[in-house]
Formats: sequence, structure tokens, C-alpha cells
Amino acid sequence: MTISSLNLVFAGTWGRFIPYSGLHLVTICVCVLAVASLGGIGRALSDTSKIALRRTLGIFGITYWVFSYAIWWYHNGLDLPSGLPLHICELNGLIAPLALLTLNRWLRATAYFWTFALTTQAFIQPTLTTGPAGAFFWWFWAQHTIALACAVYDLAVVGFRPNWQDLWRVYVVSALYLAIVIPVNFEFGTNFGFLGNPPPARVPPFIDALGPWPLRALSVVALAAAGFAILVLPWRGRTLKLHKSPDR
Repeated sequence: MTISSLNLVFAGTWGRFIPYSGLHLVTICVCVLAVASLGGIGRALSDTSKIALRRTLGIFGITYWVFSYAIWWYHNGLDLPSGLPLHICELNGLIAPLALLTLNRWLRATAYFWTFALTTQAFIQPTLTTGPAGAFFWWFWAQHTIALACAVYDLAVVGFRPNWQDLWRVYVVSALYLAIVIPVNFEFGTNFGFLGNPPPARVPPFIDALGPWPLRALSVVALAAAGFAILVLPWRGRTLKLHKSPDR
């Protein structure tokens, strides 16, 4: 393969991130490998070590979330309200490690459904434009990978099994989220949850494909609700009781 063909494959590698490029594929592979490795290590550990790793991952995730936003706001200034972490993935970056640390059922349900229905979309169709030369590239992938790692660890190692009650829990939490971000979007012209009506240039292609606002906002909500319901189906008919562990 020639240098010119390599440049085509990894177009925009350093300064600019191009979705579905070679860099995108490599990045996803690295993130998935990290998450799978963590899950595999967790399953191979003793019960006591599993608990220690779970708590470590939870504390690390929370610490990363707090310090990354503190550093971001310190260097760039807090632009209220657009600078607030009110996108689903941003909130899930805190909820997922909190769920793993506390084992609170409401948090675990929210982390499970938000992660696998919504946060995974950031891997498939990222809104990122900054390449590895910018710090935002690393922050973006680290935040989403940490959330995914927490949800996968809870599912594969701790033994979380979502049920129909958990589906209603995430519906309640998501309704509260909508009650907060929709007025904020209306008041300030923001696009939290991709439910707002920003200028066309700021609407991601996959959201724009759902049609004009406000119908596309209704489509986003409907698709998310349907995705949550689909995610509980693989566990239907299975035992919903968590495996006993020393920290229960």
C-alpha cells in the first residue's frame, strides 16, 4: 500500500476526524478491545477481587468525569447553559460509574438502557470533528468508553439482569431528563439530547435525516423508547435474580 493510499484510508487522521474512515475503525477496535479485556479480566477474578475492580472502575469513572469537566471549564470558561453536561452521553458518563459503585437499581437500569441504546450511537455515528492532535478527541472517546466499560462490567461480571420494572425506571428517568432539557433548549437555543432546533449546520446528519423540527424531536424520543423496550427482550423469560456475591 502506497503512502497516498494510506492517507486516503486515514484521511484527516491528525487534525480532523472523519466518520467511517480508517481512523474511526481503528479507534472503535481499540475501545471495544479495552472494554472486552476489562470484562474478561473481571470474570476471571475471585469474588473479592471482582468487588475491588468494580469499585475501582466506579471511582475512576467518577473522578475522570469531575476532573475532565473542571479542567474544561477552567480553560474554556463555563458558557451557560450550552457548557453544561446535559447531553445523554455526558450525563451517562457520571451515571454509569455511579451505578457500578453503588449498585443502586435505578442507576443501573438507567446506565444499561442509556448506554446500549444511546451511548453506543456515539461509536457508530460520532459527532466528533477533532482528530488526535486535539485533546477533545481523547476526551470524547475516553468518556464514552468508560461509560460502556461500566455498563458491560455490571452486565458481564456483577450480573445485572434488566427486567420490565427496570424498563419503567428508565422511562421515568428519561421523562425527567426531557422535562429539564426541553425548556432549556427552548430558552437558550441549545440542542441537548438532539431535541432542540439549532441552525442547520449544527444538526448531525443522522438527526437531520429524521425530518424537520419539531417532528424530528418526537422521532428521537420514540426511537429511544422503542430501543429501550428492545433491550429488555433478550432477558425475558430468564432468571432476573442477580447472582449472589460477597457484597450483597
